[in-house]
Amino acid sequence: MKQWTRWQTPQRRLMPTALTSWLIDSGSLTQRLQAHNKNGFSVQLLSTYWMKPLADECLSLGIPLTEMAYQREVRLMDGNQAKVYARTVIPLATFQARQQRFDTLGNRPLGDLLFNDPSVKRGPIQIACLKPGQWLYEMAILEESYRPEQLWGRRSHFYLSGKKILVNEIFLPTLVED
Repeated sequence: MKQWTRWQTPQRRLMPTALTSWLIDSGSLTQRLQAHNKNGFSVQLLSTYWMKPLADECLSLGIPLTEMAYQREVRLMDGNQAKVYARTVIPLATFQARQQRFDTLGNRPLGDLLFNDPSVKRGPIQIACLKPGQWLYEMAILEESYRPEQLWGRRSHFYLSGKKILVNEIFLPTLVED
């Protein structure tokens, strides 16, 4: 399985028109989905675990390739339909500094923690087109009953009192089918 994903600065001409505003919006995805959804917003917690992040995530976070990180996977739902697959990578130092917050998050949206804390800053957004065989693509559709030709995603760092986390958000085709 290909693991490397080519993340880049958003360029409108490369992005699908229907997803452009979703990919470049620097506001809270949670709040935008709450306003957009027709059948109620919820977070479906898929898993939380400690493991080595993908190589490009380690490089992006500036951590050794061998370092374990806390990872959280969720689906952001509209009723019983997933709209976004999200994967957060939290380096050990960040987790230890904010362990209580991460331990008690459960199925609450991470966006509530990030966008309601004045000490949190967001870094630049990067986008990628994900193809079958790439790890993030496969994880995003694992719970789905279809395999689109491609998925679009974005990622950015958030800084919690200067400590980094990496948030990957993969937009599922159901987001713009309505």
